[in-house]
Amino acid sequence: MRVKKAGGKVFGADFTAAERKAMNLEIQRQLAEYDLKHANELDAIILWQLHVQFGFGVKRLRRFYERFKAEYLDLVKRYEMDEADNVWLNTRKLKEIGVDIESWNKGGEG
Repeated sequence: MRVKKAGGKVFGADFTAAERKAMNLEIQRQLAEYDLKHANELDAIILWQLHVQFGFGVKRLRRFYERFKAEYLDLVKRYEMDEADNVWLNTRKLKEIGVDIESWNKGGEG
C-alpha cells in the first residue's frame, strides 16, 4: 500500500491487487455477519406473511423455513467467493420464469 499525503495530511492510498482483494473479502465477510445478525427479523416477516396471505400452518411454515434457511446459508457462503463468480442460481432461475428481483427492488415490474 502506498499512502498519499499532502501538506502532512493523509488523503488516500493506493492498494495492490492482493490488498484490494483481501479488503473486499473482509467487507463481504462483515456483510454476511451483519445479515446473519438480522436473520431472525427477516425470517419472522417472511413466515408471518406466508401465514397471513397463504394460510401456512406451523408444520408448513417449518418445512418452508428449513429449506429457506439452507438456501440462505448458501447465499452467505457466496459472500466469500470471488466477484467474478456467476449470478446466484436462484436469481437466474427466477429470471427464467419472468421474475426480475433487481427490477422489483427498484420499483419496476420485470
